[in-house]
Amino acid sequence: MKVQLLTKRKQHWILGSAFCGMVGMALINFTMTGSVIPFPSKSPVISIQESHEEGVLTNAALIGPAASLIEVKPIEGEHSLNTAVAQTQTGRNGNLSQAKQSAASKQVAITFDDGPDGKYTPQVLDILKQNNVKATFFVVGGQVSKFPKVLKRIHEEGHAIGNHSWDHADLTKLSSVRIEQELNETEDWIMKTIGISPSLVRAPYGAVSTPVKKAVEQSGRSLVGWDVDPRDWAGTSSKDIIHNIKTHTKDGGIILLHSYGGKKGNLDNTIEALPGIIAYLKKENFDIVTVPEMKARVQNGR
Repeated sequence: MKVQLLTKRKQHWILGSAFCGMVGMALINFTMTGSVIPFPSKSPVISIQESHEEGVLTNAALIGPAASLIEVKPIEGEHSLNTAVAQTQTGRNGNLSQAKQSAASKQVAITFDDGPDGKYTPQVLDILKQNNVKATFFVVGGQVSKFPKVLKRIHEEGHAIGNHSWDHADLTKLSSVRIEQELNETEDWIMKTIGISPSLVRAPYGAVSTPVKKAVEQSGRSLVGWDVDPRDWAGTSSKDIIHNIKTHTKDGGIILLHSYGGKKGNLDNTIEALPGIIAYLKKENFDIVTVPEMKARVQNGR
């Protein structure tokens, strides 16, 4: 009898505990979902309410396939996270204003080396003016001394100007003293001609060494290279110049062209290609800027 009584009490206790547990779960579910029955919620498991769109896109990129578990604050009406990512990155037509902003934020800088001169630099300036484009000219001091009026025109028409040494010497083969002389003599002529001291330096041939970097840094200037070289200086056809730029130009790219020199002193190919280059970049929604403008965007973290 005692054993049966204890067994029945134990069963009652187990049933009572189970009932209390069910009641407790129902109360918790009611508090969280508004229902005592634990049906699957229609809302995602995790909620991210980010107002900073870059943060949203970063989370989406990191999460990848699990993005379906994330509720992101809608961007422009009913667009989903995946739509927002695709249209911001690809610039497809849609209601997202981010698409237009992304397209408009693409930048590229066109630069011209080795000038000024009296033949090709004025033609380059004419084309840039006709297309309302600003470029960056890395000038050689010896050429500035011969064509100061052309340098003045470059400056007056709103283009940026950089230092490209005095006589296009390979700076890596010079002593520290000679490197400073190359840069300072060119700077003196630029200052005397247009009243400004350029803060940008491009090493001839793109040749840079530790002493060159040190000399430029100590003078408070910035070294500027390039990442698109269509080799106009080598006599490349205008068609191939344009093809090279179409193939390699990306957001933040710096294109290398020349306004003096060239193969046997001929840069007709550059002059012929330039209108097509500008037309292509504009068609692809690139904002053609000067190197200082691009540098400012990088510094501002845009």
